[in-house]
Amino acid sequence: MRTPLVLLLACATAACGADTPARDSLLAVVDTVNGVERLSYSADPATQLAWRFDTLAVIGGAMVEDENYQFETRGLTGNAEGDLFVADVQGKRILRYDRSGTFVRSYGREGAGPGELRYPMAVRLGPGDSIWVVDTGNNRVTIYDATDGGSRTLGSTQGGLPTNIALAGGHFYYVAGSVLATPAARADEQPAIPLVRAALDGAPLDTLWLIKPRPLYTLEFRSGNNLTMTMIPMTFAPTLRWALLSDGRVVVSDSANYVLHIVTPDGTIERTIRRDPPARPVTEADREAAREEVRSQSGNPGLTGSPDFVRQWLEKMTFADVIPRITNLAVDSKDRIWVGVSVNEPEKTERIDVYDASGRLLGEIRDPAFFPRLFYGPDLAARVTTDEFDAEQVVVMRLVE
Repeated sequence: MRTPLVLLLACATAACGADTPARDSLLAVVDTVNGVERLSYSADPATQLAWRFDTLAVIGGAMVEDENYQFETRGLTGNAEGDLFVADVQGKRILRYDRSGTFVRSYGREGAGPGELRYPMAVRLGPGDSIWVVDTGNNRVTIYDATDGGSRTLGSTQGGLPTNIALAGGHFYYVAGSVLATPAARADEQPAIPLVRAALDGAPLDTLWLIKPRPLYTLEFRSGNNLTMTMIPMTFAPTLRWALLSDGRVVVSDSANYVLHIVTPDGTIERTIRRDPPARPVTEADREAAREEVRSQSGNPGLTGSPDFVRQWLEKMTFADVIPRITNLAVDSKDRIWVGVSVNEPEKTERIDVYDASGRLLGEIRDPAFFPRLFYGPDLAARVTTDEFDAEQVVVMRLVE
């Protein structure tokens, strides 16, 4: 059954002005597929959101001598008061800053003992602002008390150490295993990887989603008697993206087409959101541009800059058939769903669509300069960039609507 439904998109006062009448809305089509409600949006332009990000602080950079402002980050998180937490893989620690960018304190140090870190890959906040750190170097999740810095270690999790986690409603969410396929077997022949809702001790409660492993291939590089093996994913293959709403529902994207699934904490698909156009076919120009990007790494420091490594990479490159539409996915502090969209250029966010938690399209941001890495606090966002010396910086911003 397909029923046309007009979703009225009233302009926010800050974006359009109090006396400005609402623009025409998109015509959404609502139907039900296998008992799941589906909202389908056309490719026509939606209400343009005149939102902006005002910079509040820039943390770090090559010209800052204080070691507490020098880092190489793999993860960010923040609390409701506006404090920012940076997972520093270079310093083997978690750095905490207030909303003005002032250093507050650090958690952890290098090592394998209690409370020590080797490779803090991801950081999230749990109950009472407890700090949850995925430490791939020590193959464990370490949890710090935000006040006194004391620590404990999470018990084992299903499928080995997760690389991406989230917490809400007194529960722990994680992907139970690698979403990359084993090179020795075809990706479509390997078991699906579950996205799990677990108790705070790591014990699994529900499987929310099953993820198909992403195809990859192996590159080998020999230097003297040393053999290094690196796994490279198929170019343009869809990537699993998921984000957590405050009530424990999860937004999932795992296909090349513009499709979002809102999943309840027990694993029931509550609603599906689609928007046209479908994923476009990969062209030879797309493939050549990807090859050129690999060629440009030749001569760079490290393994990937080795001419022999680059040659193997080019020889073994494989490509998906279509370009994925969704490039980024996040949920902000007001439970709005932000979707980065590729319009023409592969893997580039050329538009941001914003939905409320029920899947109603609020509008779009066209030609954005960036997609925020993190939303936190009442109205804050952060992104990671580099200065002119390639030193990492975290930019703290306020979202102005």
